[in-house]
Amino acid sequence: MTASGVAHAMLAMVGIVVGFAQFVRPKGTRVHRALGYAYVYAMLLADGLALLIYQFTGKFNILHIGAIANLTFIMVAIIPVLRTPRPSNWKRLHYYWMGWSYVGLMAAGATQLVVQTGQLATRGQAWTAIAVVSVVVTVIGFFLIGRYRPVSESQSDLGEAMSQHGDAQS
Repeated sequence: MTASGVAHAMLAMVGIVVGFAQFVRPKGTRVHRALGYAYVYAMLLADGLALLIYQFTGKFNILHIGAIANLTFIMVAIIPVLRTPRPSNWKRLHYYWMGWSYVGLMAAGATQLVVQTGQLATRGQAWTAIAVVSVVVTVIGFFLIGRYRPVSESQSDLGEAMSQHGDAQS
């Protein structure tokens, strides 16, 4: 493995650990912000380094496109946080794009694990394994992102109004 490959793998592992911590910890705290910046920097570097790795095919391929997509997700997720004033839907934008960044990271990690540990005799088998694992991780991510999405201001207001209406009828 090259030096850029080792650095890429280490930064990706940092992203996996920090991203998981972000998923399970309370949002909006000082720790959340600090870990969030650690995740962003780790992913910017890991994705940048991924663009330098050509060991699998010797040329630009779909894995590089995944790195570019993840760089895009990170940028789209962080821009609303950095804007002043923040857009009204910044939390939702931040959540979805960071969520998809993490799903992409997990899909990449899972495919790397399968390719490195599997007994795949041909490149065709490797590409098939990459496709299957990526789809499975993405589908799981889709359901988790939907399940744990933040409540929007309008949903929160609606829930409060319904609660107050129920109290008034009692």
